[in-house]
Amino acid sequence: MTQDWTKEIRSPAARARAPERPVYRLRRENNARRRNAMTFSCLGKVTGTTPSTLGFWSGALERVLHDAWRHRPPTRAPLVIGLAESGIIPSALFHQILRRRRPGAGWICSTRRPSAGIVFSEHHSHAPDHVLPCPETRPTELWFVEDEITTGRTLLGLSLELCRRLDQRCVRYIAFTDVRTAKMQQEFGAILSEYGISFSLHTIFPGAPEGGAGPESLRLDEPPAPTGRALDADPAPESAWHFPDCRPALRRQFHTDIPLPTGLSGSLLAVGEAVDLGVRMIQCNPGLQLHHITLSPWEVDDVHIHNRVKIGDAFYLYNLQSLRPPLHILNDPMDEAVGRAARHTLASMGFQVRQLMITP
Repeated sequence: MTQDWTKEIRSPAARARAPERPVYRLRRENNARRRNAMTFSCLGKVTGTTPSTLGFWSGALERVLHDAWRHRPPTRAPLVIGLAESGIIPSALFHQILRRRRPGAGWICSTRRPSAGIVFSEHHSHAPDHVLPCPETRPTELWFVEDEITTGRTLLGLSLELCRRLDQRCVRYIAFTDVRTAKMQQEFGAILSEYGISFSLHTIFPGAPEGGAGPESLRLDEPPAPTGRALDADPAPESAWHFPDCRPALRRQFHTDIPLPTGLSGSLLAVGEAVDLGVRMIQCNPGLQLHHITLSPWEVDDVHIHNRVKIGDAFYLYNLQSLRPPLHILNDPMDEAVGRAARHTLASMGFQVRQLMITP
């Protein structure tokens, strides 16, 4: 018999099974080398992200910025950099905070879309291939903002490549947590120093939690670096909002003139990189909570994850009991197949789902 999830999500007992907390420790599926994982409440992967959740993390990031400011005040035009998918929301929140003090601050995020830019691979990821769009203007310093620094290999490679391309010598790293060993942190700093790059690291949760990254070394025959290639983006239809001005995940993400619907309530289910618009929609719709239809493959552990639904070939939605009707699906037009699969799957479970259209 098909479970009636429309009744399940209204059950107080069901809601209590997925209480919101800042950090969730999970187990990865199909990744024997890195079984331990974590996610954070602002990312909307385990339970819904609300405006108050975003406010909590913005406050934490504000304190981290104050710490970085005491170390050295930001320069005129810093560039905030996030990595898809999990780095989109942290870098978005941090950029909002930094831009209030440095209006010249820019923001770019890597993407898994066809795009022009720096191609690199995040080898430990379930979806490793990224492109980082090249900034349109030369920044005065670089600020990488991550949810979790696992080994530092990707950050190191991008730092060296961007510093070379943009003639930079100052990089800062903001992270919710850093799970590297002391040895890996030392090697990371030593390699940057060899290239004449000064850096600082600022975290919300200092120290390496239990089950960290392990003793993997960064010291290779050649420092890890992106390929430096450029990929031409595929032509996009006029209605697509992923290129370039209207697609925050690719370029000029600080634009605030994209018209967004207001007066919404319930749950917003954002597919993949659409969380960049999703987080702004939560901020302008106090009655809405954000859930991420994500590429992250985690096990059902009956502690933090009680159920999951696979969407299409590679996406997942977790803890359906935390959904709050009405449900809205937000997907980039490039992800229409995933959005359609999500609507079909949820409808077959008794949910009523509305496709949310964004018209630039």
